[in-house]
Amino acid sequence: MEDQQQTLQHKLDALAQHPARDRERVDLLNAAGEGLAVDDPRQALNYAAEALQLAETLSYERGRGYALGVSGFAHYMLSDHEQAGPLFFQAKEIMEELGEAEGLARVLSGLASVQQSLGNFEQAFSYAFQALKILEKVGNQRGVGWCLNGIGTGYHEMGDYQKAIDYQLRSLEIFEKFDEKVGEARALCGIGTIYQSLGDAELARLYHLKSLDIFRAINNRIGEARALNDLGLIFQSLGDLEQARSYLEEARQIRVQIGNRQAESTSLINLGKLYLQQEQLEEALELLHRALEIAEAIKVKPRIYQAHQALSLVYEKYGDLAKALAHYKAFQEVRDEVSGDEAGARLRNLQIAFEIEKSQREAEITRLRNVELKEKNEQLEKLLAELQATQGQLIQSEKMAALGSLVAGIAHEINTPIGAIKSAADVSGRCIATIAASLQRAPSLEALQQDKQFVRALKALEDNNGVSDTASERILKIVKSLKSFTRLDQAEFQKADLHEGLESALTLLEPELRERIEVQRAYGDIPLVYCYQGEINQVFMNLLTNAAEAIKGRGIISIHTSRSGAREVAVQIRDNGVGIPESRLGDLFTPKFSREGARVKAGIGLFASYNIIQKHRGQIKVASRPGEGSSFTVVLPITAE
Repeated sequence: MEDQQQTLQHKLDALAQHPARDRERVDLLNAAGEGLAVDDPRQALNYAAEALQLAETLSYERGRGYALGVSGFAHYMLSDHEQAGPLFFQAKEIMEELGEAEGLARVLSGLASVQQSLGNFEQAFSYAFQALKILEKVGNQRGVGWCLNGIGTGYHEMGDYQKAIDYQLRSLEIFEKFDEKVGEARALCGIGTIYQSLGDAELARLYHLKSLDIFRAINNRIGEARALNDLGLIFQSLGDLEQARSYLEEARQIRVQIGNRQAESTSLINLGKLYLQQEQLEEALELLHRALEIAEAIKVKPRIYQAHQALSLVYEKYGDLAKALAHYKAFQEVRDEVSGDEAGARLRNLQIAFEIEKSQREAEITRLRNVELKEKNEQLEKLLAELQATQGQLIQSEKMAALGSLVAGIAHEINTPIGAIKSAADVSGRCIATIAASLQRAPSLEALQQDKQFVRALKALEDNNGVSDTASERILKIVKSLKSFTRLDQAEFQKADLHEGLESALTLLEPELRERIEVQRAYGDIPLVYCYQGEINQVFMNLLTNAAEAIKGRGIISIHTSRSGAREVAVQIRDNGVGIPESRLGDLFTPKFSREGARVKAGIGLFASYNIIQKHRGQIKVASRPGEGSSFTVVLPITAE
């Protein structure tokens, strides 16, 4: 979870430079808030507030709906039900208007949780079954698992233990299938709680210990507190009161730390009952009155009547029968509001109606599945094939254009030394003819050494050999750079020298750079990097080509490499060219199309570069001002992990 949040934060930081992608930023803020709503609801509220403000500025209703939902769930986790309810209702209205099925299901689940906490079980189950219906229809199995888990918890609080355990087992099966550790632990905890209510303390203890191990392994503090609380109750039932108090107090402290007031009231009630059992009545009264105060403040009826019931027992033990009777009457009154016979009957009818509708829907799905899915799959396959063909044509067109320009430059670079070698060969031929003639007419070695034509020819042959060597070395350097750039023999993901790749690209671009552009290098001490080097070299070529094209006349391209933290390296390519207007920065990495006469030209160099860097789990950043030039920074992870 922590890694996911860091990834979302990196993406948010990257999007801060691209105002044109603000809708994407709203979605990321909502995702970040949703991920933190359970473990850090206050930070989730900050993300949701920022998302809501930005969505309202953009008139982005979908983003606004999700932001309200995230905010509602965070308030629910803080036991602020008066705030959570209206937020969920606003989100529900937006989701219904937009036809956003999964978003509506999330909001309905949130409303179910609020109503369940308030003891309004009839309304809670109505919302929960509506959410379950939607999630099953759209095929969101993880969502179905969470919905089943919530319904199981509701049945447990209603006292229907058989239905409660059935729903929890169904949710556990889904969570195990998808390796959803938080859900798996929640389901195990729920099953343990049911066995606890059924009086099977040993089986309950085993389930709670399993859930505690998982919660601790994934650092889920809320779940850990719940498992500790239930283990405390189990040890209390087994008569080990000191161990029980240790577990219950640890659970209470965690709940205070994370600000979950409803759960804190539960811990206080359980500790109060424990002190009552130990006949520490003063301590019991203090804890139970604090629990009642919190429960009444957040209007959680089940905790209100539980606190009254426990206080009645403590005052009876004290001998204060008037107060004992008053609290017992309050207990009965609130409990009857929560679990009346009428609510139970309506709930059973709702369950029957849901099961009937579910059976009818499943039969209809079975009848239509083959026809409907076949048609949709054919349409999707056709559309995908068309998109892939179009993308392939665009990329091939861009590659051929770039290859043509590159080949022309390389041909020019190779022709120059070849011309020098050819000229040197012609001169060498004439020198050899002169030397041969001198050898034939010279009567002796001394006479040959005095022959001026022989001496001049020998000196010219020696000089020409140096010209040929220099030209040959130039050709070898170009061929070596071309081979290094393409890396046709190294298409695997392996360690590579980024400096070597940069130098290869610069050598191949030398015809474009020579005389008018100065290249300044500031290479840092960077390690080898795991990558597909041919692809990374293509990114360097694209960025250097763009930098050269941005410079009109003479200019400077500077290249700077360095470590970026402990796990990344950065390559910055800066030019002092014409720069890029701010209005164009937002769509800089999308394909471009321009018309040249009757032809349409595609420009996908930066688009391809962006996708390559994304494939390598890296980042590509741009900063530019018109008239001052541009800077592109590529950040790559060092390892393959």
